[in-house]
Amino acid sequence: MVDAVVKPLSPDASRLEVIGPQVLLPVEATMPFAMILHELATNAAKYGALSNEGGRVRLDWRVAAGESGPALHLTWAEEGGPPVAPPARKGFGSRLIERGLAADLDGDVRLDFRPAGVVCTIEAPLFPLGAEHQPAAEPRIAAQ
Repeated sequence: MVDAVVKPLSPDASRLEVIGPQVLLPVEATMPFAMILHELATNAAKYGALSNEGGRVRLDWRVAAGESGPALHLTWAEEGGPPVAPPARKGFGSRLIERGLAADLDGDVRLDFRPAGVVCTIEAPLFPLGAEHQPAAEPRIAAQ
């Protein structure tokens, strides 16, 4: 998903650091994650770390125990772009990410507008929404 959604919006692959295991998302989580990553990458290319010559984006994730089973913990962190100030009002993209897509993921999505760059953190379960999780089940992680 990162290759398909984020990398085309990065002018130089060396400015995008991607770290994490290959993870199989529940079907209903793929569209919300793709939309979040597309919104973050588009904004980084237009206004943030990917809009100038020296900015970088670090996208990393891990799988850890959550309240009801394995959960994905993902962080998008920009640096080196133009200085960031918290927006005077939440735009469509911020509202979409923080409210709509967070609900779709049954998770927690936070946007932090730090002076050095935008940071987005996501924590979401890795099992289908509404499904009962079996604690003995293996996390759904594919080997690299």
